[in-house]
Amino acid sequence: MSSDFRLNDVGEYEKYYGSHSKPELLKEFVYGIPELHRSEIEKSDFIAKAGCNATATILALYPLYKKGLVEKSVVEVKVGSSEAGNKPSLSSHHPERSGSLRSFKPTNHRQIAEMSQELGARVDFSATSVEMVRGILATCHVFLNQDLSEKDIWKIYREFYGEEKFIRIVKDNEGIYRFPEPKILAGTNYCDIGFERDPNSNRLVVISALDNLMKGSAGQAIQCFNIMHNFPEDTGLKFPGLHPI
Repeated sequence: MSSDFRLNDVGEYEKYYGSHSKPELLKEFVYGIPELHRSEIEKSDFIAKAGCNATATILALYPLYKKGLVEKSVVEVKVGSSEAGNKPSLSSHHPERSGSLRSFKPTNHRQIAEMSQELGARVDFSATSVEMVRGILATCHVFLNQDLSEKDIWKIYREFYGEEKFIRIVKDNEGIYRFPEPKILAGTNYCDIGFERDPNSNRLVVISALDNLMKGSAGQAIQCFNIMHNFPEDTGLKFPGLHPI
């Protein structure tokens, strides 16, 4: 569940975390995002569950990077207080957080290493703490190297995620939830992904949302466990969510 074995390059680990006591084990672990590494997870005894910010970012961008369509990407996540764990501090105290938008890691976030490893390219990334308790919203500004229509983008995401149990493409023309929203994902193992093409440039805005305690943490760990032990992948993960609470 920790970051200890998420990276397969000891140099990258030391850059962000310091020395590693068991570097020889890094190559033994599979990075735990099932949508990317399902076949390896099936055969492995050692899984390193992916970071929550990394999960939201990687799942949002993976199809575009895999297709070689990205010139550059800039990502900002807005995160709830539970991302910091259960150890109390002034920054997690909700009277202090109330009404706050706190940019706590504008550069050099540790999980950039995971994003770069899985996407095969550097991602410029910032993180902002907001008033909610659980949830992540990632807004990804992707500058494309090809002139693609929204219909083309739809096809790419359906190609990669059309059969996935826990990824939903969310893009509606009306209503208050036209794009992914962390509030409606609380308690679920879904990652919702949406997008909008900027008609005035080569920018594509990809938006993803998840519950950092589920698809960003324990839920994804259970998903990996199910795959490892040949259980139905959604075993224990069918809860539809807490919304509208």
